[in-house]
This record gives sequence, structure tokens and C-alpha cells, in this order.
Amino acid sequence: MPTLDLDLVPALRNALDNDALVLHFQPEVDLSTGAVVGMEALLRWQHPQRGLLWPADFLAVADGAGLLPELGWWVLERCAAELDNWRPLPPAADGSRRQMWVNVSGSQLLQSGFADRLRRLVTDYAIAPGLLGLEVTEEGLAAGSRYAAELLEELRQVGVALALDDFGTWYSSLGTIGELPIDAVKLDQSFVRGVGSDLENDTIVSSVIELAHAHGVRVVAEGVESWAEGARLCELGCDRALGYLFSGPQRAEAARLMLAHGTGWQGAGRVPSAREPRTLHRQS
Repeated sequence: MPTLDLDLVPALRNALDNDALVLHFQPEVDLSTGAVVGMEALLRWQHPQRGLLWPADFLAVADGAGLLPELGWWVLERCAAELDNWRPLPPAADGSRRQMWVNVSGSQLLQSGFADRLRRLVTDYAIAPGLLGLEVTEEGLAAGSRYAAELLEELRQVGVALALDDFGTWYSSLGTIGELPIDAVKLDQSFVRGVGSDLENDTIVSSVIELAHAHGVRVVAEGVESWAEGARLCELGCDRALGYLFSGPQRAEAARLMLAHGTGWQGAGRVPSAREPRTLHRQS
């Protein structure tokens, strides 16, 4: 187990109190049309001495110090405010408004009164049903318990969308897709890496997509980096994807520009040439 940098605790406490954290946003792309249909919010910390820190640098420290739920609420509140900034933007190509997806830790999700506080947030910002989405992991949810399904159903009644994140990395079984009231499954990038070149991965991805669609659940691939991966996922019927093929995480202003232009993947539905560039956008 790695040693926690406890020196970060007071600095993180100060960052929370003084709004020194920042959010970046990574676009989610519809593989059949290439349109940007939403964004995933990603937390960053602009540390005064260490520079821009990623979650892996400080989330374990936050968890150990009991700050994870408070950190999670900071993210949710900023995301609700950012959704408000999206109102003047044109809708997606199909006429819908884009979704904002937020990772929620198990410690926050299982807090007493979480659903009630979330309901107040949704009401205060007048967020339309389904525009705010929560990503939860099987580990944080204890997905095998009856309580997990009841909790998710309560959250759906609040008006948020729900996605099972990092599918395949914890206790995953295909049966989980039919047991939980979720809108989407986010396929872990460890499966995406071998798509198109590894028959076993293709079989797993195809099975997840087939079962998810049978239950009316959307499949989103994480960490898509190459044209070959994107094309194969499209062929297998995957609905949406995120990754450096489309764009790295962007600051809020750049993310809004992407939403305004609605651009994403120009290779939707076709097999790319080997001469085409590996990525369309680089991280800003």
C-alpha cells in the first residue's frame, strides 16, 4: 500500500475552502454520428507549489482525511453551475441537450441524506431530468446487495441519469447490467485496448453490448485512442465513447466551444485508412 502524503491534507482543506480546485471536461461522442453528446467532469487541483495535480495524486489523501464526500459535493455543485452555463448553447444534432457526467465515490453515495441533498441541488439549478449523470463503481456501490438497487432507484427518482463506471474491473458480471436501474455502462479501457486485434476482447465487448441493449442500457467505451479501436467499437454497436481519439480533458471555456460546434469524430461508421492521424484533438 502506498504511503499517503499527509502534508497535502491541510493544503487540500485550504483549497476546498478557497475554491482552488478546478474542473476539466472530456467530451463523450456518439459513435454513430460523431457528435459530442456530453461531457465527463474531471477534478484537478492547482497546487501552489506542485502545479496541476490529477486525482491520483490526492484522492487517496482526501479519502484518508475524510474529505472525499465534501470534495464530491464541491464537484457536483460546480457541475450544476456549469450546466447552467450550457443553456444558451445549441442542442445536439438530434435536438437533445448534452449530459454532464460526474464521478461519485462510494463514501459520498452512501452518506445519509445524499438523495435529499442531490434533489435540492437539482431543484435549485432547475436541471432537467437526465441532464446530470452520476457515475458509480461496483466497488463503491456494493453492487451485489439489494440496497444498491434501491439506492439507485431512489436517485433516478431525483431526476439524474446513472452509469456503472469502470465495468469489468471489480466484481463485474453480465448479470449486474440487468439487476441495477442504470442508464449506461462504461466499459473500462482495459477491454477497449484489445478491440479489433484481440478476439477474446472483441467477444467480451460484444457480449456486454448485446446484453446491455437487451435491457435498454447504453454502452460507453472509455479510453479510446486509435481509429482502429473507434471503428471496431462502432461495428460492434457500441453507442458512445471517450478518449484521446476525440479529445483530452478541456478547461470549461474550451469544452463549451466544442459543445457549441458539436464536432467530434469524423470517422463514424467507417473503417479508417492507416494514413489517417491517430488523434483528432490533443489535450489543452
